Order: sequence, then C-alpha cells, then structure tokens
Amino acid sequence: MSASDPLVLVLGTADWDAAVATNQHRAVAAFARRWPVVFAEGTGTRRLRPGDARRVLRRSLPGALRVTSPRAPRPVPAGAQVLSPRLVPHHGPSTRVLNDRLLHRQVRRWAEHPGPRVLWTYTPFAYGLPALADATAYHLVDLLHENPGVHRERLLAAERCLAPAAGLAVATSAAISAHLHQQGFERVVRLPNVADVGLFAAAAARRTAPREPVAVFAGTLAAHKVDLELLAALARRLRGTARVRLVGPVAPGTTAHPAWRALLAEGAEVVGPLGPRELAAELASAGVGLVPYRLTPLTEGISPLKTYEYLAAGLPVVSTALPAVPALPGAVWTEDGTGPFTGRVLDLLTAPAAERDERALRCGRAAAGHDWASRGAELRAAVEDLLAR
Repeated sequence: MSASDPLVLVLGTADWDAAVATNQHRAVAAFARRWPVVFAEGTGTRRLRPGDARRVLRRSLPGALRVTSPRAPRPVPAGAQVLSPRLVPHHGPSTRVLNDRLLHRQVRRWAEHPGPRVLWTYTPFAYGLPALADATAYHLVDLLHENPGVHRERLLAAERCLAPAAGLAVATSAAISAHLHQQGFERVVRLPNVADVGLFAAAAARRTAPREPVAVFAGTLAAHKVDLELLAALARRLRGTARVRLVGPVAPGTTAHPAWRALLAEGAEVVGPLGPRELAAELASAGVGLVPYRLTPLTEGISPLKTYEYLAAGLPVVSTALPAVPALPGAVWTEDGTGPFTGRVLDLLTAPAAERDERALRCGRAAAGHDWASRGAELRAAVEDLLAR
C-alpha cells in the first residue's frame, strides 16, 4: 500500500461471519477491489441480551482482536482485514470515554495512516473517529432506532452528532432518506439494496428439472419483522398443493412466539442458513419468492435485497405492502391482507407450466442491473467524490 493510497475503515453492525451476508460485507469487497480496507465488526446498537454473553467473551479473550479468513466461514477479500473490537458492550455516558480510547487504540493502523483516511460507517456510534477521517459516510440500511432492544434516544442523538461530520449519507429507501434529512445530514443519496444477480441467474440457467411447487422465504426469521401468522395461514392454504420453505437463521426469541408453533404445525419446512451457492440452487428450484414482513415503523424503511435474489433466480415475488417494494407487472406483486397474499401465491404456483416459464424469463430480465458489480462501482465513485470534496 502506497502512503498516498486511501485506507478505508468500515464500522459495521454485524460480525464478519454472520449467517446472512449484508450490505456491509458487500461494501468491504467492493472497496477492497481498489483500496486496503479494515472492517471493524459490530459493536452493538441494542441492549445486551442473554445470548450476547458468548460474543462478548470471545472478543475479550487473548488473540481475539483480529479475525482472519481461516476462522470465518465467509472468505475475507484480498486487501481487507477484519477487526473484532474489544469494547465495553454499552453505548452511554458512563462508557463513552473508555470506549473512545479503546477503539482509537485498536484502529491505530488506520488513524496513523499517512494517506487519506476514509470512514464508512453503518453505526452512528463512531466514538470520535470522524475527526480523524478525511472523508466520512454514514450508510443506513435500516431505521436502527426502530429495532427492539435499542436505546432509541441515544441512537438518535448519536446520528445527530454524526451528521455535521458526514460528507455523505446513503439511504436504502425513501423512508430512511427522509429520516436522515430530519437528523441533519445535508447530502443524502438513495441506493436501494441489490443482490448478487449473476450467482442466482447462473443457478436458474443450470436448472434442468421442473420447478417445485414451493413458496420460499430467504432471510433471518425474526418474529418482530416476519409475519409468522401470515406464513402459517399461507402454509395452511397451500397444504396438499404446495409447500412453504423458510431458509435462514432463526433470531433469538422467535421460536417462543405462539405463531411459530402454529407455522410448524401447518407443515412449513425450516431449512436453516445456506451458503450463497446453496441458496441460489434452493431459489432456482422453487416457484415463488416471499417477502412476508410485518408493516411496522421498522419495516417502513426496509429495502429487501431478497427481492432481486428471487427475481434473478426466476421467481415471481409476492410481498406485503412495504413502501420500498414497488409492484412490477408480471414479476412483483404487493398484497395487503392475508387473503390476497395467500391467494396470489396459490395462483402463481398453480399457473400453467408455459405461463410459469415465461414469467421466470420476465423476472430474470427485471433483475438485470440491480447487482453488486454496478453498486460496488457506485460506492467506489462515492468515496472518490468524498475525497475530492
């Protein structure tokens, strides 16, 4: 690395080896194509839950400071380094000074870099690092303050503190864009979530067997986001005709929800997390992709990247009426209410084979251009523009 090259520090909200790949992982890979990158794993935005103790302990042990690809199931791109910050897992007045010192010490390589220093953060808890950066961007993919378990007022205050230092804020939906403007961010661009279109399109192209009568959901199964009652109703309506398959990790507390037991009793199949290629093959064999999110202040800002994963795999998409999921004739349907949602899925799964094949081609064309190759180029251009400013 030349002393004149930028060094990019990405502050994440997720671990590098999280079961589901996010914008954070994709952005690291995009930046690493041109510049060296340090990814600091999430330091948390919510209050600690009992299951977090193991994560905190792992980071506190000797040798836990830096994570490299042999440990993580997700490969670390060439030119990137993963950092597991050892901080007090609490964001508040009582820990601010200590965490400030700890984090600054652990990102010393970035802080002492003689060339341009870029801070690309997914968390507003930046602990004074914007003051050391030549360019700062805040990339917001969820309305973080609407998540259960967070300290809402502290998080909003941290965003307002970050706003004057950020030369750019990136929003994935109109609701998030409006929120950022309200919080004081002056320059906001909207970049909806995209997918690894090529991977899913290739899986669809390799498929030789007929698609199965399966309605699939791919993503984290969290009771506060996913409408489990809706999925149970869908499984009930499809019984004897088709199946519901749920692919992804199950969030803590979800299995204790009453609707979870009802969902399993109706015959829904829980597959668990899959790797990218396995997920692509799973979607390529299914018949309909589901976006069954609850309509809440949190999901108002969600731009589901799974929409383009489904489309790239040739799947028509049926979604609840999320603001960031526009209907697309012949490819994406947004339905308000259990009856219309389940009825649309049933109609799509039982359509004549020729109609389903023609629809799969239309869906694949709809996904074109909504990929991480083009988005990565946009993110790199955004960094160059920030440095130029």
